[in-house]
Amino acid sequence: MTNLVGHISPETAYVVADYPYGYRLRCTIRYWIEYKPGFGCRLVSQTTNPNRAGLVWNKPKAGTYCKFGAAMYLDEAGHVVSRGLSEYCDAAEAAKFLENWGAGVPAEAQETLKRFVAAKVAYEANRQSGDALSVGLVEARAAFLKDA
Repeated sequence: MTNLVGHISPETAYVVADYPYGYRLRCTIRYWIEYKPGFGCRLVSQTTNPNRAGLVWNKPKAGTYCKFGAAMYLDEAGHVVSRGLSEYCDAAEAAKFLENWGAGVPAEAQETLKRFVAAKVAYEANRQSGDALSVGLVEARAAFLKDA
């Protein structure tokens, strides 16, 4: 799997030149990760319209926001796939996401991603099975605010 880094706008998008458009036509598609403050990151794709003369781009199609980061990569078949990180993951998933896909997260979202992962790890490290949900919040907050 190849991590795709730096594709954050239509101008810097990852472009696939030969993409199916319906049953018989072929087009060009481009992918990028969009970041919006307060919402997070999401995958956006946009195809060209082979029925129109010249290079005419269709309306972009955007995925669901992932609050703490998203990245895209090429799978074994060479297809573009995206991964996202939301508040519903556990500490192990968050740490693995940062390790494997963190470089592909847009620069604007990097600090929030790192702080979230640190807080998630600290929260779970300070809890025991059966503890109230409030146990570990002080440590998680301290980890999130460290170096702020």
